[in-house]
Amino acid sequence: MPLTALGLLLIAGALHAGWNLLIKRSDQKQVFTWWALAAGVVCFAPLIWLSPPLPSRIWPYLAASALVEAAYFMALTWAYQQADFSLVYPLARGAAPALLAIWAVLFLHERPTPGGLAGLALLIAGLLVVAGPTGWLRRGVWHTNGTLAALMTAACISIYGVIDGAAMRLADPAPYLIALLALTAALTGPAVLARYGRAAVGEEWRAHWRRIILAGVSSMAAYGLVLRAYALAAVSYTGAVRESGIVFAALIGWRWLGEEFGATRTAGAVLIFLGIVLIAVTG
Repeated sequence: MPLTALGLLLIAGALHAGWNLLIKRSDQKQVFTWWALAAGVVCFAPLIWLSPPLPSRIWPYLAASALVEAAYFMALTWAYQQADFSLVYPLARGAAPALLAIWAVLFLHERPTPGGLAGLALLIAGLLVVAGPTGWLRRGVWHTNGTLAALMTAACISIYGVIDGAAMRLADPAPYLIALLALTAALTGPAVLARYGRAAVGEEWRAHWRRIILAGVSSMAAYGLVLRAYALAAVSYTGAVRESGIVFAALIGWRWLGEEFGATRTAGAVLIFLGIVLIAVTG
């Protein structure tokens, strides 16, 4: 993997963990997420005039990815309503690379090297260790709803990841990202308004507009870096390395949310690091 792509993905991972923390700490999570999506699109919209136009053949990719992105945001906010940040984020992001690697082989005809496959295996193992039994259990009870919602989120991540990876062979990342998330905001907006009402949606903006804008800009920047990396490296590797944000998320949960880190998650972080190094050297 080129070092440029690796650097982009590590920055994206840190940004992604940060804006997910903002969602976790919000009261009306779906409303906050929708506002962040809309705010990010508005902030980045001027880039459209500085970028090459999107080719007509990209629109089926945009439509399909936006539908899956809409499902992703709904699943993600539901998951955060059910379980701890340090369970949902690692499990959702940890299961996604395994699925994405399968889709990349089947639909993008990628062929990972033996070293790359070993790196993927180490990285995915580390992701699941970071999610670990201490995150899956609380007071001895399995988080059924939280785990299900996190796995649904992972499925969405892997599906839109392979769609967007294919799209990056046809279009520039900046206008694609803006169009994609604008469509996603348009698709999710009616559901948010129907569930919460205009008054609650407006109140969420007035109460938290600074954090909403920060989350929106962070989320757009994070995925923009990922799309750029898709154009530089194999989708299967890129989708795995971007999930280094799990380590940042576990640290955030430990430092600011009072959640456990401990020896298990430290071991998982080491596995993730070794997997990333192996992918960078041999992938």
